[in-house]
Amino acid sequence: MKTANGMAIFLGCALTFSVSAMDKTAGGAVAGAAVGALSGKSVRSTVQGAVVGGGIGAMTEHGDKGKAARTGGAIGAAVGAGAAAVTGNSVLQGAALGAGAGGMIGKASR
Repeated sequence: MKTANGMAIFLGCALTFSVSAMDKTAGGAVAGAAVGALSGKSVRSTVQGAVVGGGIGAMTEHGDKGKAARTGGAIGAAVGAGAAAVTGNSVLQGAALGAGAGGMIGKASR
């Protein structure tokens, strides 16, 4: 387990330093995946971290793409929270994942 954590930290640092060459969406996804891998216990945590990080990165873009991402994030948060409440999962986690996914979809739609 220590080897896996060490490798995850190394990969996270390596990817974080190469983030400057990426756009904000890709950089946020890589950073979110690294945080999810370090703090979680499964691949699901890594994927969720990537979705949230990518959405945050998309929402911090300037111009029309950023505005579309923020609109998509707001709609995605509402849909994610509602879906989580209906299925009995964490509403905050559903809102965060919905906002991330909505932000990336909103940016891609522009």
